[in-house]
Order: sequence, then C-alpha cells, then structure tokens
Amino acid sequence: MADWLTAILLGLVEGLTEFIPVSSTGHMLLLGHFLGFQSTGKTFEVVIQLGALLAIISVYF
Repeated sequence: MADWLTAILLGLVEGLTEFIPVSSTGHMLLLGHFLGFQSTGKTFEVVIQLGALLAIISVYF
C-alpha cells in the first residue's frame, strides 16, 4: 500500500479515536499492524498526533 494512503488511514483513525476514552495510539498501532505498516520509529506517531493538537488550537484559540 502506498505510504501516503497508509498515513491518511492512520491519521483518520487517530483523529476519530483521539477524543473518546480509548487509546487512539493503540488503534493506530493495530491498524498499522493489519496493513503491514512498519513504522520507522516514534517520529511518525508524534507527527500524526499533531493533527489533534492543531484541531484543539483552532477550536479554542
């Protein structure tokens, strides 16, 4: 699967599960496992969560 498509899918999962009381990172890791995505490290997880941070900033400021 293309890297950009994997990133979009993981970003959607992260965004949909970020604000409910479940582990959004856990869902992201499970989806990545089922898609065969091999993360290069924690950098991808940090970058993908920046979307949630930007959403919070745009809503409250």
